[in-house]
Amino acid sequence: MIGVALMIRVIHLGAAIALMGSWTFPLLIARPALQKAGQRDWEAWSHFDRLLLCVGGWSLVGFGGTSVLGLWDQFARVTQRSHMTAPPWEELGSFLTDTQYGRIWLLRLLLAVLLGGVLFFSTRQHHGKSREILRLAGAGLAGDLLVAQSWTGHAAAAEGVELLVQVGLDVVHLLAAGVWLGGLPLLAVLLTWAQRANQASAERIAAEATRRFSALGLSSVLLLVMTGMARAWVLVGSVPALIGTPYGQLLLGKVSLLLLLLIPATINVRYDKPYLLRMVAEERRQRTREALRRLRRNVLLEMVCGLALLVLVGALGVYPPARHVSPNWPLSFRLSWNAVRDIPGVGSQCLLGGVVTLLGLLAVGYALVWRRWRWPAVGGGVVGCTYGLWVMFQALAIDAYPTTYVRPTVPYQALSIANGLRLYQEHCVVCHGLAGYGDGPASATLHPRPANLTAKHTGHHTVGDLFWWLTYGLKGSAMPGFQDRLTEEERWDLINFVRTLAAAEQARTLGPRLEPEPWLVAPDFSYMTEAGDGQTLKDHRGQHSVLLVFFRLPGSQRRLAQLYDFTPYLQRLDSAVLAVPLDTAHEMPRELDPSPRVSIVADGAAEAATAYTLFRKSLSPTGRLPVPPFPSHLEFLIDRQGYIRSRWLPGSGPGWAEPDDLIAAMEQLNHEEPRAPAPDEHVH
Repeated sequence: MIGVALMIRVIHLGAAIALMGSWTFPLLIARPALQKAGQRDWEAWSHFDRLLLCVGGWSLVGFGGTSVLGLWDQFARVTQRSHMTAPPWEELGSFLTDTQYGRIWLLRLLLAVLLGGVLFFSTRQHHGKSREILRLAGAGLAGDLLVAQSWTGHAAAAEGVELLVQVGLDVVHLLAAGVWLGGLPLLAVLLTWAQRANQASAERIAAEATRRFSALGLSSVLLLVMTGMARAWVLVGSVPALIGTPYGQLLLGKVSLLLLLLIPATINVRYDKPYLLRMVAEERRQRTREALRRLRRNVLLEMVCGLALLVLVGALGVYPPARHVSPNWPLSFRLSWNAVRDIPGVGSQCLLGGVVTLLGLLAVGYALVWRRWRWPAVGGGVVGCTYGLWVMFQALAIDAYPTTYVRPTVPYQALSIANGLRLYQEHCVVCHGLAGYGDGPASATLHPRPANLTAKHTGHHTVGDLFWWLTYGLKGSAMPGFQDRLTEEERWDLINFVRTLAAAEQARTLGPRLEPEPWLVAPDFSYMTEAGDGQTLKDHRGQHSVLLVFFRLPGSQRRLAQLYDFTPYLQRLDSAVLAVPLDTAHEMPRELDPSPRVSIVADGAAEAATAYTLFRKSLSPTGRLPVPPFPSHLEFLIDRQGYIRSRWLPGSGPGWAEPDDLIAAMEQLNHEEPRAPAPDEHVH
């Protein structure tokens, strides 16, 4: 039923735009053109006015019919009923009053009824001030009908200030489209009449109307472009989403059609309109008729492109926004500076390409400004730009796959990392080694050697790249595909573990001093405290910093008692301590009573300990081992955004053994402004 829904949306939107044009064209274009040309009582005006009312009437009928069909389709989709069964009146009434779509539908129905009344009285009143008042009322109601559609589209899904911004952009976009596209057919009719009338007065009216519509169209196009770019950024958000999703591809088609539509529009504005005005002023009747014919032809071409635009806009409403869909990358390459910047020669190659491109742009600019050696300079500039961009492309291009920008279906959580560790030990350790350095027992017999999963370049590849290699294998290596041995969820678990391995290697330098810039994401985990409270680590974000303590009894008993004594300071700092046992075999000492700021994790401790002990590598002699021994105690300080900012392993230095040092670090985090966006739920 997507085809039916698309047809309903296209006709509905087209009717609303035609309604807008039938009321605004006489107000903004036709009537002022008559007055400017000194033809207030143009004999053809009454007939043209009746035609406008006829267009408005039929547009209102089309709008009402598609409104009913759209309600029927939306109700069937929401209630998952067949389109062929009549909806129960009770459920339909509840749908109309209890949903955003239903309430806006009722509002638009009221506006349509009022507009029908204005249209009826307009057919009875042809002259005078009351006629102008009816025109203004009709234009206002037609605009409201078009604007109300914004509250049932993708923009209405936002919240707070973002809702107002998105709906505001949508409103301006729709009004600009209504004034421009809705007026194009009427301008074509006016030009046709002027051409057939073969009268100087009709030609003057057509010339003035064209001049006014050109100015109005230019303003409308500028508004369409600006609001369209802003809405695209909100609803798409990235190049992969623009290229690799149905919504983004339709949007590219819309932009291409708009550019195509601008070709006849530009010809009209730059050549045909000035030529027509000059011929009318010089009273050269034969050439005036030729200019009218060319102008009418280009307006008809604009109308054809406008109809195609309506089809694409209707399709955009059927598909979900690209920002919320996982892209399917259609190209065999992508451009990435991060992935290639460490390769020798890439930096100089990019610099060369940038310099050549800049010189080419300067040559083109010189030709356009000074108009000297125009064509040689333009030709050389274009060649230079093309060569420079090609050089940079060659340097930055790397292989890409359909899943390169796919979004993980498994969150970056401790449970997933723990499952990934188990799968890694079962399937990967023989080649990549226990710590992921590519030094497993079978690595010596493989050519090329297995990849070092802890190397910095691992983080330069997307998780979609890793998912593709893990699913189908890596060409030119001994890496097999695991599509038949691991489920999709298990493959994502493995990727979460590999990402943690790479992050742990980069975190070797992490110490008790706060990292100046947040970069290390704290894996989320669910837990149940000894007091019976269930939470996740993510629940603390935006509220307070967290001291995450992994302990083993009885060795950590003294440290835990010290942390319990910190409770008054923690309350003042609005911070919390989350204590996770590394060994659940020992019972908690009774003297450690529950504290409002210190929580002992009961359920969920094993997964959290498995994930966070991967970050035990340091620059100490024991930490430099491929697989350092498990610590008996480990502490992390996590900021309010969810980033690990510092770490202390007892025995590696004084660290937070003294309360003043820990309190100072917490105070610094407490007063720190956010420096990075909140971590995403998934790794990238």
